Amino acid sequence: MCYTILTMRSRILRTLPILLFSLLLAGCQLNPFAKKSGIQITSHPDANVVINGKSVGKTPFYDESLVPGMATIQLTAIDSGQSWEGKVNLVAGTLTTVHREFGATPDKSHSYTLSFEKLANSKDSSVSIISLPPNATVSIDGKPAGFTPATADISTGPHVFSFTAPGYQDKIVNAAVQAGYRLALNLTLATMDIVPTPTPTPLVATPSGSLTPSPKAKPTIAQTVTPLPKQASSSAVLATPYVEILTTPTGWLKVRDAASVSGIELAKVNPGDKFAYKALDSTASWYSIEYVKGSWGFVSSQYAKLVK
Repeated sequence: MCYTILTMRSRILRTLPILLFSLLLAGCQLNPFAKKSGIQITSHPDANVVINGKSVGKTPFYDESLVPGMATIQLTAIDSGQSWEGKVNLVAGTLTTVHREFGATPDKSHSYTLSFEKLANSKDSSVSIISLPPNATVSIDGKPAGFTPATADISTGPHVFSFTAPGYQDKIVNAAVQAGYRLALNLTLATMDIVPTPTPTPLVATPSGSLTPSPKAKPTIAQTVTPLPKQASSSAVLATPYVEILTTPTGWLKVRDAASVSGIELAKVNPGDKFAYKALDSTASWYSIEYVKGSWGFVSSQYAKLVK
């Protein structure tokens, strides 16, 4: 007994304050203001849950009587045996959330944890975001918020956090922010499936009794890759100024629809060919030539010369 019950009513009333004070000092561990931490763990598919090395059941798992502090969470998918491990900071009076989506392989899986850190000012609220991979693009409530890792002040209440990263699947996390706390969001993205480009099937010649030639498809602009026939024009019959194609490493020179290497290829012309020229004001690096009667394009002046 921490104290003895006295029989006389008047004496109890006189000594009650002293007894209560002695009870608090005696270390009876009856502090009514102590707070525990809560955790909620979910997964798909269901998984066995281990917290700090102790098996506690399977997902979905909920416990609001944990001791505050760092905790190690281990999940093992029941159907595949795939495992995942993460650390969370359990803060007194708050609920920490852990979710894991088990994919076909670990890199196809994704997860997130939501925990809280107490701030000095009870009116402030913020969010701290870490992702794997880093440098993921972040949007909060549809507005760009930079790249991970990121920390920002944010209003209390529910928010929608969106994440994108090249080569990874997009992810959306819904979470609420509390006044006086910083929301710590730790995210792992799943890699995106890469669809291989099909390899063209080589054409195999087969003998046939009667061969019917198939009609040739008219090439589009981007498909015109065969050099034009050698031009018969000579400087004697072609009025100046004109452009003469010089020797090139490839044996031909591309004609493009714009004075840029990014222009669409219109045709290929041969070294020694001569073409009518149209003066340009915009650039000296390209010549405008009439490569086919009535059709004009651009060739690089690096492999052509202007004859005046």
